[in-house]
This record gives sequence, structure tokens and C-alpha cells, in this order.
Amino acid sequence: MSAPGTTHAASRRLLAGGRPLPRVEEVRIGPPGPRELRIRAAHSLVSPGTELHYLDRFADTTQDFPLGYCSAGVVDAVGPDTPGFGVGDRVTAMGWGEAVHGDVIVVPHRLCTPVPDTMDLADAVVATLAATAVHAVDRALLRPGDETAIVGAGMVGLLVAQITAARGHRTTVLDLRPDRVRTAAALGLNTHVGRDFPEAGAAVPDEGGRCAFLCVTGEAGDTVAGAARWAARAPGRPRLVGVGRFTARVDFSVELGNVDIRYAARCGAGYRDPSYARGLTEVTAPSGEGTVTENLRRALDLIGAGAIRPDLLGLPRMPLERAAEAYAELRERPAHPAVIFDYGPR
Repeated sequence: MSAPGTTHAASRRLLAGGRPLPRVEEVRIGPPGPRELRIRAAHSLVSPGTELHYLDRFADTTQDFPLGYCSAGVVDAVGPDTPGFGVGDRVTAMGWGEAVHGDVIVVPHRLCTPVPDTMDLADAVVATLAATAVHAVDRALLRPGDETAIVGAGMVGLLVAQITAARGHRTTVLDLRPDRVRTAAALGLNTHVGRDFPEAGAAVPDEGGRCAFLCVTGEAGDTVAGAARWAARAPGRPRLVGVGRFTARVDFSVELGNVDIRYAARCGAGYRDPSYARGLTEVTAPSGEGTVTENLRRALDLIGAGAIRPDLLGLPRMPLERAAEAYAELRERPAHPAVIFDYGPR
């Protein structure tokens, strides 16, 4: 009899390519390689902005592209020379082309982190996108007394807002959709419908600066300009941090004022670095930031501490067979910011 995890396992996988909506395909998953884990998924999380982008990008091609990079489940095999994990461990995992939507996945060990027995794996899977939010907040270089505005109440925007609020910053979430704003309000956050950064009734802080996180998609030139004006009205250091996938024309002139503009890509140093992910090399994160491994752990700790509340985000749970329906609905920007796929009991 073969040892557990040494044989191939049947799995479904969600693919983009050749059509506007994804399709499910049956595949065989082999044993994990050195410094890898094979995981039987309990849940995976759709990252709407990124995944809809790739659906559109590959819609008119014959190339198949596996969707997803956020998963959580139970380790069923451990590859050679993989430290810190064992069969039966509950983990959350990330990584393009690795932690994809599917029953069985193989992921480098540094893109995985153990999940406490007391935490629901459906909550733990949110840590993968929360690591992006952790990285974005790090990039903002926030100081005590700073005020934050999060433009866009999508998944990442709501996660960023919960983190800044948990750190004691006055936080307001802005979105064009009243239903999305209601989700932010249910999290105990200040909210506003629109993107016009209203000043009526909003006191300018006596000290500290303002930072706007732009968690938006599409054309955002007016939003960037409005965010710069809002941030510049405070006495401290004005900052803009781009997090979403958007375009904007910025007119750099004295009218813009003194403003720091940063972009937060991905979720920390070492992401999309196969050598680091498998423990073959090290990376050094910039001062005040973390590696992808550290940020995934920090995100999971925030969920465990109740600073991030996945249970209040209104995420519907669907079987993978309903994936086309889920993505079609997400394209219309429904009230829920994302969808969790369920893979049955584990």
C-alpha cells in the first residue's frame, strides 16, 4: 500500500480562458515536491478585482489560466525537507498558480501558515487577502493621530479599514454603493456614500496627518485629485496609498500640494518569488514592512483577535459548480464583496 500523500489525487480546478466566465475541469494532483505541502481544501476565497481582470484578459485566448490564490484546508502530504508542518495540520495558503480554486492544491510551505483549532477555516481563508491589507497599511507609514479614508468598500478596502480602525486611527469608508457602505457600517466604521470627501461636520485633526487608501478599480483621476485635496487640509503629512487596480492622470503642480503617493502591490516581500517561497533563499523586507510569510501570520492573528471580522462581511458560500454564477454576479458589484467556495466536510 502506498504511503499517505504519495499517490495522485483527483481534484477539480477552476480555469479562465476562451470565454467570459470560468469553467471547472477535472485534474490529477501529484505528490508535493521538496518544501511543499499538499492540501485538501475546505474553502477558497474569490479575489474579485484580480480574478475578473484575468478572466477578461484570457477571454479571447486559447490559453488556460488557473484562477484563485486564497485557500484553506488540511495538509494531506508533506514534501521532503519541509519544516514546521505535518499531515493533518489545518492551514491557510496563498499563491498564484498554487493556492488555486480546487479540491486539492500544492503550495510552497512559506506561503502557508497554521490555523488554530478554535478558528473556522472559512474565517481563516480571509487571511490571504488580509495579508494584502496588512502590507498596504505598512506602506502608509501611519503615525499616532493620523486620520484615514478608505475609498472603495470592496474586500480589500474593508480589510484595510478594519486594520486602521483597530490601530486607533479615525477611519471613514467611502463607496458609491449604499449597500456596500452598509457592510462597512456593520463593522462599526464611519461611512459615506460617494467619493467626494465631505468636510461638513468632519473636524480637521489638531495634529497628525491624513492618509487616503485608494481601493478602487477603473478610471480614478477625479478620486485621486479629491483624495489629495482632502489629505492636504490636515496639518500633518498627507499621503495617498494605491491598493486597487486603477488608472489615473495626476497633474503634478503647486496646486496638488505636498503629498506622498505610494502604491502597495501584492502582500509583502517574497511573494511571487519561488525560491523564497520554498525556503531556498531569504528576502529582507523594507523597514516597517514584512515578508509575505510574516504578513499572512499577522493577518491570521488579527482575525483571531477579532480586529478583522470575516463573519460580518456578508460573504456567501457556494459549491465550485456554481462558480460561473458567482463570477457573473461579482461582475455586477453586488452587496457582498467576495464569495467563498466550499469543498465539503474535511
